Amino acid sequence: MKLSQCAAFAAIADTGSFTNAARALGISQSAVSHAMAGLEAELGVTLMVRDRSGVQLTDAGRRALDPARATVAEAERVRQAARGAGSEPEGTVRIGTSQSFAARLLPGLMSELHARYPLLEIELREGSDTQIARWLHGRAIDIGIVGLPKRGLATAPLLQDEMFAVLPLGHAPAAQQALAVDQLDGEPFLMPVGGIEALVRAAFRTAGLEPAISHHVRDVNALLAMVAAGLGATVLPRLALPAALPAVRLVPLSPPVVRHLGIGTRPGAQGSPVVAAFIDVARSLALRDDWRRLPVAS
Repeated sequence: MKLSQCAAFAAIADTGSFTNAARALGISQSAVSHAMAGLEAELGVTLMVRDRSGVQLTDAGRRALDPARATVAEAERVRQAARGAGSEPEGTVRIGTSQSFAARLLPGLMSELHARYPLLEIELREGSDTQIARWLHGRAIDIGIVGLPKRGLATAPLLQDEMFAVLPLGHAPAAQQALAVDQLDGEPFLMPVGGIEALVRAAFRTAGLEPAISHHVRDVNALLAMVAAGLGATVLPRLALPAALPAVRLVPLSPPVVRHLGIGTRPGAQGSPVVAAFIDVARSLALRDDWRRLPVAS
């Protein structure tokens, strides 16, 4: 049994297809197929079947998956030990982040990583919360900033990010010191697309309501401009807010609504010096107060 076979098996199970597994591992699809055929021949069992819906594990495949993942993870630990546990992290780290995190903390995080670990090369990939989780499962990235909890992923808590109602200036509720979600009932609502949407919908459902969505908007700057133009209200987390705001008012929600952010790691990356370095820097920045200061309208 070869390490490459275990890696191919785990990657197929995590990504759901031979094509995605090949992309995640950086090899050809035929190499993935060859590795799986060799593994099944050696074990004398069928580990998975392919159909129109994708790849389905057999009972034998489900039993073998965790040991295969453990084999891949142990090999990674061997490589790290051989390089020297005390050596400075180096190489390339692939980071997945969302727009709602990148606006405030990412620039400082990147600068601090470069300053502390000059041998570390960083590749950034932006996507939604769901995409980042999928990339981690498929080993397309090494680390991702994700909303918690996340089933099936190794995660480390990072911070709590408070949500705010964003209203046009002059709008009556904007004069209040805090706003209950039910006070947004019936207001034209501009729904932020991505990882924030599920949290916003949950806040409305807790109040027994559904938002009166007029538009779905992916870009945060466009969303804020639409609020400033009087097209509706929205709800955004603190970290998604840019340093300078258009003519809008931020009002805390009452009771407070927070999202819990964490650092997710791809399977097999736990214990990596690169991952440990990233978590250390990210947590040190999360403890600072500067990112908690709210921007003011320009």
